[in-house]
Amino acid sequence: MRGSIRRQAKDSWRITISLGKNPKTEKYEKYQETIRGKKANAEKRLAELIAQLEKGYTINPERITFGEFLDKWLADYGRSNLSERTLYDYTHIINYHVKPELGDIPLVKLHPAHLREFYGKLLREGRKDNKRSVGPGLSPAYVRKVHVIIHEALKHAVRWELAYRNVADAVDPPKVTRQEIRPLTERELDRLFGAVKDSYLYVPTCIAVATGLRLGEVLALRWEDVDLKHGVITVKRAQKVRRQKTENGTTYEITYGPPKSKNSKRSVEIPPSLVELLKHHRLAQKKDKLFFGAAYQDNGLVCCLQDGRPIRNESFGSHFRDVAHKAGLKISFHSLRHCHASWLVRMGESLKVVSARLGHSGIGITADYYAHLFPDAQKEAAKKVDSLLADKLT
Repeated sequence: MRGSIRRQAKDSWRITISLGKNPKTEKYEKYQETIRGKKANAEKRLAELIAQLEKGYTINPERITFGEFLDKWLADYGRSNLSERTLYDYTHIINYHVKPELGDIPLVKLHPAHLREFYGKLLREGRKDNKRSVGPGLSPAYVRKVHVIIHEALKHAVRWELAYRNVADAVDPPKVTRQEIRPLTERELDRLFGAVKDSYLYVPTCIAVATGLRLGEVLALRWEDVDLKHGVITVKRAQKVRRQKTENGTTYEITYGPPKSKNSKRSVEIPPSLVELLKHHRLAQKKDKLFFGAAYQDNGLVCCLQDGRPIRNESFGSHFRDVAHKAGLKISFHSLRHCHASWLVRMGESLKVVSARLGHSGIGITADYYAHLFPDAQKEAAKKVDSLLADKLT
């Protein structure tokens, strides 16, 4: 890749870069740009342009489409800075929703109006899989996630000098109203246990209800992480899934890595009832191992299939949701985490303890989710202050 600098006039330099043959026109092309100032400025600019070309970007901003930029952003930034799950989600949203609508627009011509119209369309008719939906539109929460991805991508476009401004700054994403969490009643909990009993869903469900662990944390638990003598589970890792698209479909590889955040690595005390259940479960697992013999895949997992194979979190979550819905419970597995926390809060446990059990990165997150469960907290606080000041304020 060749580039040259030619002096045009005093403090004016002409950069020329050969772009090679255009595969569509079969003509050789070049890019030229005039730089004012010292020759060192031109040399710096030439190096920047060549670096962009070597990364696969076109150096004529008018020719970079938003779709082309998003592909490069995922490749150059996403693969090294995003978790596998996040990268998969971003790639799906970009390829499934963003590029079909906005991908052909030149990056420098992308306008806030494009995004506003796009978000409105997603809310009205953006859903492409109506399997579990009500109405054709995507939820405000999902469209807000799309906005977050676009904003993050455009932030890098500006930083990399491929766009003049982040047009997403001028667009308000849909407002999301967080629904208050309603924990299961005792009768609903009995119905849930009855629905999952005698299936591989049962033990993970019991663990989640009793500890508040996330699904990925439950499915990553090994027996070495469970101290049945002292009644403590230590969360050290979480299940991750690598997805690879092939000509025959999508393949999945189950891996394990650190949990969601630094605070997610934690020890959680478990009730005696769960200790007894896990003892019986371990004994049943040993019987399965004898039954399957050499075919048993011993991964040391607490929750696995009968032959020892790990359970993929998405398939488990989908099966759990289906079973719960058939039992009249519109919940996901993650709902059990909220139930655990809500029960503790209602029984008077401090937010600090609840936050530690859940592995939240800060107590503020716990308060945001569960503060509504303290409807009389302000009244009680006022009474306490009054007991101190009643005979002093006249």
